[in-house]
Amino acid sequence: MKALIVAGLLVFNGFSIFLRPSQAQAAGRVALAYDAEPGCPSETEFKTAVESRGGNFTGPGAPGSAWALRVSIAPDANGFRGTLQATTDDATSSPREVHGATCREVVDALAIVGATALNPEPEPKPTVSELAATARAVAPAPARTPESDDRLRASGSVINAKVPVEAGTLRFDKARSLSLFAGAQLGLLPNTLVPRFDLSISAANFVTTPGGKSYLDGPIPRLHLSYLAPTTYRFDDASSKIQGFMFGLGVCWSPFYDTRGFSALLCGEYGAGWMQIKSKDAQGNQTQHKSAGLGFAGLGVETQYHLGSVFQAGLKLGMDGFVSPFGGERPDGSSIFRSSQFTGYGMLSLGVQY
Repeated sequence: MKALIVAGLLVFNGFSIFLRPSQAQAAGRVALAYDAEPGCPSETEFKTAVESRGGNFTGPGAPGSAWALRVSIAPDANGFRGTLQATTDDATSSPREVHGATCREVVDALAIVGATALNPEPEPKPTVSELAATARAVAPAPARTPESDDRLRASGSVINAKVPVEAGTLRFDKARSLSLFAGAQLGLLPNTLVPRFDLSISAANFVTTPGGKSYLDGPIPRLHLSYLAPTTYRFDDASSKIQGFMFGLGVCWSPFYDTRGFSALLCGEYGAGWMQIKSKDAQGNQTQHKSAGLGFAGLGVETQYHLGSVFQAGLKLGMDGFVSPFGGERPDGSSIFRSSQFTGYGMLSLGVQY
């Protein structure tokens, strides 16, 4: 029996010579659980990225270094999200989370985190390009609404306002519109509608937060040209025919502006122009031909509906106040008509935005 025990001890000691190197190697190898989406860098590529930054998966680690890593990379709404959890002799760390637009950015960021976990001792500082890649990946991509890239909707203005925004990029956009108006103006001639046509150009400035919410940046400037078509007024033994042009500058405020839907505008403007007046007697002989200068200020309310991303239709109602009225006279100086100092108009519009 004693001989058998001695023989057994000799056999065990012989095998232990071969077991010790294997156990030491197992104790020095870092366990890695790597789970990534198809198309992402492979586990081998991740290990290479970690080791290029000073991390070691084999051999003795520095004091306090991790002996197991769990890595997971999955797509999310803004690109990809990666987590890394390290296990040391003392505890298991909370998952470290990074975000990036591409899986490669997430892997590069996690490689730096993993190298730090495997080699907690001071090491050479990462390069500028590595820091930039990490910053891009760690910062969550801004949440954008599906419509934020092609539709602007503002229900407020940033004038004298403080708007809290999340980290990301502010967008500045300009929505220009060119509209042709057609309608009539009342008050230039007594009880007579004068056809009026306007060409209007305006531009709305928008600022969009990283979360996709848009605001109007300041008022909406506007330029318009007006043509008052020839219109004849007859009274007893005489008649007068008027025709004129006006141009104006204005600004508009909008409580709600949607570049793919409904918009409302309140506009104030001022301008100048001239009116041609031709008067005739009962026999049709011309008795007067003169031009009258115009100066005016006005207010208008306008609604627009944008038909897709290009075309728009609208309705405009407004009032103009003239600095001085004008009129037509007979040869003896008596008045044929006198314009009102305040006139009103209504017009429909078709236009484009760009």
